[in-house]
Amino acid sequence: MSHSMQMTTERLGEIVEKAAAEVFIFGRDDFRFLLVNRGARQNLRYSSEELAELHPWDIKPEYSEEQFKAFVEPLITGELKQLHFETLHERKGGSTYEVSVRLQLISTGDLPVFYAAIQDITEEKWMGRELEDVSRQLDAILNNTTMAVFMLDDRQHCSFMNRAAEELTGFAFKEVQGRPLHDVIHHTHPDGRPFPIEECAIDRAFPENNQSQGEEVFIHKDGTFYNVSFTASPMKNADGVTIGTVIEAHNIDEELRAREALNSFNTELRQRVDETIAERQALEAQLVQAQKMEAIGQLTGGVAHDFNNLLQVIGGNLQLLKQEPLIEGRNSVRLNNAISGVERGAKLAAQLLAFGRQQPLKPKPINVGRVLRDIDDMFRRTLGERVEIESVIAAGLWNCLVDPRQLENALLNLAINARDAMKGEGKLTVEAGNGSLDDDYVALHPEASPGQYVVLAVTDTGCGIAEENLAKVFEPFFTTKAPGEGTGLGLSMVFGFVKQSGGHITIYSEEGEGTTVRIYLPRTRKAEIANRPEGGGVAEQGNSEVILVVEDDADVRSTVVELLTNLGYKVIEAANADSALAILECGISIDLLFTDVVMPGKLRSPELARIAKERIPNIGVLFTSGYTQNAIVHAGKLDEDIELLSKPYSAEKLSRKIRKVLKGATKNVAHNDGLESNADVPSSPLPKGRQRGVLLIEDEPLIRMNIADTLDRMGCKVFEASTLKEARELLETNAFDAIVSDLGLPDGTAIQFLLDVRAKHPSVTVILATGGGMPAELQSQGIAILTKPFADHDLKALMKDKL
Repeated sequence: MSHSMQMTTERLGEIVEKAAAEVFIFGRDDFRFLLVNRGARQNLRYSSEELAELHPWDIKPEYSEEQFKAFVEPLITGELKQLHFETLHERKGGSTYEVSVRLQLISTGDLPVFYAAIQDITEEKWMGRELEDVSRQLDAILNNTTMAVFMLDDRQHCSFMNRAAEELTGFAFKEVQGRPLHDVIHHTHPDGRPFPIEECAIDRAFPENNQSQGEEVFIHKDGTFYNVSFTASPMKNADGVTIGTVIEAHNIDEELRAREALNSFNTELRQRVDETIAERQALEAQLVQAQKMEAIGQLTGGVAHDFNNLLQVIGGNLQLLKQEPLIEGRNSVRLNNAISGVERGAKLAAQLLAFGRQQPLKPKPINVGRVLRDIDDMFRRTLGERVEIESVIAAGLWNCLVDPRQLENALLNLAINARDAMKGEGKLTVEAGNGSLDDDYVALHPEASPGQYVVLAVTDTGCGIAEENLAKVFEPFFTTKAPGEGTGLGLSMVFGFVKQSGGHITIYSEEGEGTTVRIYLPRTRKAEIANRPEGGGVAEQGNSEVILVVEDDADVRSTVVELLTNLGYKVIEAANADSALAILECGISIDLLFTDVVMPGKLRSPELARIAKERIPNIGVLFTSGYTQNAIVHAGKLDEDIELLSKPYSAEKLSRKIRKVLKGATKNVAHNDGLESNADVPSSPLPKGRQRGVLLIEDEPLIRMNIADTLDRMGCKVFEASTLKEARELLETNAFDAIVSDLGLPDGTAIQFLLDVRAKHPSVTVILATGGGMPAELQSQGIAILTKPFADHDLKALMKDKL
């Protein structure tokens, strides 16, 4: 080889050695590596000496010797001039890398060799795979998103549509590709007017190089219009040059309907919120009113209780003063006036207790329809003949659990209020029916309770009540009447009674249109306790009182005399009023005048009664008659202070009526006639015998002193206690015949103490002296009650009766 050829060969070898590509030369026959350049050695991490011992398949794990030889056979036979393939090369140590191989068979003189130019494509392959992964992910995202995506080129021709875009428009991508998108789906307004591309906000994103968004109307392939929300953004290349537009869009027809519904809902919600706020404010006002009424009730109940104690002190001392022999003349009259004032105060306290729901009630199952029928006559007498009364009682009326006497008082109060509102002339309608209060009603009236009720409605045609006064009509002492015409306690008493009975009350009124008061009384499924049949009960016996019977019919007179004698009365009889007057003028002591109304003779029975009261101030008068209209009835109203027993009557009814009249006469004398009229009571001690021991339990010193003084005058030995502790200590060391106890004491109520007394000392008489009613726990214990304020003769009478 010439020197220049040798220089050329060396130079070529140096070039191959330093080439960036990997170069392998191996023999055709033995396949041993003859030359491996530096790049290849470094990548394979073999030395030249190590590679000289290796073959191509030793660094190609994908090929065996046989496979490789078979693979290059086309080059050896001349079938192919070159092979281009990709495979793996395995480094020393076992790691691999991907290569692109260009293999050809060349001859250098007589020695044919394989020349392999190899490019390491590991990073290129990795990047390709990464790009494929990203492309697949992008395709998956774009074709699975519900957002329609369009891509436009710099001519605003469509270059891409995802699956959602095809579904949105109805067009396949191949139908739109290369065409202006605006001309396909956005060329016409819904009213048919053409839509020039120059006016399209979507197509301004590219020329203005600025994102735009909004709402537009697209045209579907089937020709229908639909609303879309869109965002159009300029698409830039790596150099920041705008090369097209990306459009995102989605159908908002449902959204617009929902938006319209939402706006409608918001409007309705705002209206409902306003209504709810108004209802809440009304409920809060009702709750405040209910709380105010509750607070006033507690206050008035407490005031009435303390007021009763004060009246007891005043009344007791006045009664003691009346017993002093030095009290006479005008002083006696003044004392009587003072005692009358105490009685009026007691009545006021009772009204306050009724409002405060602390009055003693005796509820029992009753039929309101029967009560209304029973008091119909009383209504007519009270209201007068110029007031028309209509009663409407529903069929199948339920029973309710209520105190019948207090119900009658409540209805009478409402009737009197109605009469006054109508100026004594108009129409009063009283209705009774069944009703229910549900949860919705209670939600609007929190002071009520859901359930079934007997409903009483009292309606008048009077002047009505101003709206601003309706919320205050049940408050004690509030009245719309002129000064001096009303106390303002009538409706308060009704309110307290209804609430204490577990019921509900409402009032509706308009000025000039009248007023309706509705009372809801809780239904009971218990049967009404039937009244005893006429003449079937036990008659009340007399105490040898003297009765003057005036009756012109001899048979009737004989029968009455026998009845009264059998009842334990002493009887004097007269055939007419003239004869009766002669008996009265004889000075005989007579306790009761029992006279027929219509009799022969000059003297009429009402005149006889008047003369009898003048002769004997403490005499009781009882009229009897077989007529419904007679001399003692005027305009449907019984004359004041007149007691009437209609014929025919039973012995029981006669006995009860006489006891009532006698009791009223005694009470009237005791309260109004001064020292002489009740002189018999204090002068009558307890029955003779041993001195009776009485335990007096009262924390008010003045009341305790007055009661103790009264008991002492009766001949009792009195032991005083101001607390339950003191009472228990006295009870352990002393034997008592009677216990007189207040209910509320400094160290608790006397309920349990009195229960213990009844259990351990059943023979001891127990009297509860209180301003309220008998507690439920004590009602079945045989305990007597003295309601404060009480007079000394009330205490004496009760003590005499019990001891």
